[in-house]
Amino acid sequence: MKFSVFNIQDKQSQPFVTIEHSHEHLSNNIHDIIIDHKASLVGITSKDELIVKFIKARSWHEYMKLLWNHSRVTKEVKGNKILSNLGLRVPRIAEVGLGVIPSHKYRFIGYYVMENLKKTGFQELSILISNDSISDSIREKIMFSIYSGLKSMRDDRIIFSDFHFENIFSNSEGEVIWIDTGVSVYSKFNNKKFVKKFNQSIKKYGSGNKLSHEEIIMFNSLSIQSN
Repeated sequence: MKFSVFNIQDKQSQPFVTIEHSHEHLSNNIHDIIIDHKASLVGITSKDELIVKFIKARSWHEYMKLLWNHSRVTKEVKGNKILSNLGLRVPRIAEVGLGVIPSHKYRFIGYYVMENLKKTGFQELSILISNDSISDSIREKIMFSIYSGLKSMRDDRIIFSDFHFENIFSNSEGEVIWIDTGVSVYSKFNNKKFVKKFNQSIKKYGSGNKLSHEEIIMFNSLSIQSN
């Protein structure tokens, strides 16, 4: 365990308790902001060009969830491990930290550092599709990989709660990486809720993305029929 502070474009962040870290020396200087919205801030470190995702505290309740290890930070980090154990490819996480002092002065409940996928030729699937930069055969490979991943999640009673094309990265070879892995796992005793949530996620995916008719049929086939 150690304490960490980041310099975010020359402004010092709050202190964090770093609960997981690798042996490599990571830069704490954020020189470029990629995303800054209500839920999170995502930046790139200046030295090693890794991605740092800071999770924002939307209310004081977010700090309370840290006490029983159920915050959005731990949910995404756990989800990363859960999907990896399913055999799905996810970003390597090098460091995780929590903002343990609740205060209106502090913006974040925690952070995690992960590999920069764009450095290795990966891009958001939404951009690849909108730019028409992938062939039909590569698109078919990507869509089947996503279908197979969702089927594995369904079989293990897992729901990817924020599933859309921005959270799928791919490359010119059709390899797929899942990001922002905030997942929920449901027990057999909570089957009714699992079925409802899973079917909603499939329906949302089919209606919110630019899928062909054949792709919609393929993904809709994952829906669970209620007894």
